[in-house]
Amino acid sequence: MINAVPHQFRKRTTTFNPCPVEGVDPLTVSISPDPPVSGKTETYTVSGTLTKGDITADKTIVGIAYADTAKNPIGDPYTKIFTQSFKSGTPFTITADDVTTPQLPDSYFIGVVVGDPTDDPKNPLDVYGCAFAVVGSAKAASYPIAERSYPIAERS
Repeated sequence: MINAVPHQFRKRTTTFNPCPVEGVDPLTVSISPDPPVSGKTETYTVSGTLTKGDITADKTIVGIAYADTAKNPIGDPYTKIFTQSFKSGTPFTITADDVTTPQLPDSYFIGVVVGDPTDDPKNPLDVYGCAFAVVGSAKAASYPIAERSYPIAERS
């Protein structure tokens, strides 16, 4: 008789970190499926408590974008407008269940922001909350949100 132990696969999970931007609150993000699958629909659940801005129904957005390790956007950013308002200091949750995942390379970044669009082309989004994930061998310090130039609002 052979003793067999079922093989346990190491499921890769995506860890979201606070963005390295001063004055921006961290967000909690979970995704399904995890990790994202190219060409499939992804569900993002984003939550947090903003301390520096109110979420205004029909104005504030949650934005989701992918970037390669050279900081180039992958696919089009996704945006969803909040349908409920939340005062600063009030916990919120929003679910985006129709996010199409672009064709992803082995290493990439995922950025998630909450903010208000502006009329300023140099600063198209007032960002109140942010999180990012590093997938593969990309380095966290090179995530484009650190430069505060985020492509989501530029395409919304």
